[in-house]
Amino acid sequence: MKSIRKIITASMILLIMLSLVDCKRRVRTKDEATQSSGSSSNRNSNRNSSRSRRTVMPKEPEIKPQPKIDTVYIVVPAQPAVPVVPAKPEARQDEHDLLVINSNKQLKPVVHGDNLPNPPTIDFKKPEIRHTRDEYIKSHNIVGDMKDLIIACDYDHPTVRNNTVNLVHLSPGKFNLGQICDIFDFCYSNWSYVNDPLTRDYYSKASETLKNGLNGDCDDFAILLCSMILSIGGEARINFAYDATSGHAFTEVNIGTTSSSEVQRYLSARYNNAETWHRKDSQGNIWLNMDWQATYPGGEYWEYSSGTSFNIIQNICGSL
Repeated sequence: MKSIRKIITASMILLIMLSLVDCKRRVRTKDEATQSSGSSSNRNSNRNSSRSRRTVMPKEPEIKPQPKIDTVYIVVPAQPAVPVVPAKPEARQDEHDLLVINSNKQLKPVVHGDNLPNPPTIDFKKPEIRHTRDEYIKSHNIVGDMKDLIIACDYDHPTVRNNTVNLVHLSPGKFNLGQICDIFDFCYSNWSYVNDPLTRDYYSKASETLKNGLNGDCDDFAILLCSMILSIGGEARINFAYDATSGHAFTEVNIGTTSSSEVQRYLSARYNNAETWHRKDSQGNIWLNMDWQATYPGGEYWEYSSGTSFNIIQNICGSL
């Protein structure tokens, strides 16, 4: 019995020892599993973190809205204009200023020769004027060249009147031959020829021609001469003359019944001419040629075969 009891006791001790060994083994296995699981989690966590770093884009910086700024206008006082000194005498603002100031062209003055005789006063009967220019055009239905010439000869325009009065001061007194010559000499010596437009005959007003510096064609020259003579109390007319191939315009001035010998004496002394060309009308008035092609008052006529005379102040026309 004792031996059986010893065997049982030894067996129980062996079982206990085996149990303890098995428990230690289980504990050790569990710890190793825990450590292995922890390292695996760390590796997975590191891998996921790496993936996260690779796939997640960095956020753009947030742009904060700028505060609204109201527009501020700064008013700068205007600086005074710097005066420009003109190279030539500054033109006046008055539209009726004298030509020598208005024109940019260097105009040649009228110069009288020495020992000229006194110019004869022009003696003519003043024409009867029944209508004003506008009334005549309207009441007589004036058209064409006559209407254009009546309008262009604006002898009562202040520009025409003022320039003519200033021009003839070297021959003062009543309307005389010296004033006629002063007007012709000034226009002739300062004239520049410029054609009309291709599409029409352009009749420049006398006031326009004075303002443009004495530029134009033959009819503009005739209009200016006629208007300047009319502006100081004379009488003049414009002629349109034609030959077989061309036409020409020129002015004649009425010197009435003034002594032919006095007229010839004065013109010969002033221009050294030997002959004076003129025409006489049915009333006995002498009309002195003022054509620019004659080069002086009373010069030779341009040769023509037909034409028309326009008496501007009387508002009538007739055959040349």
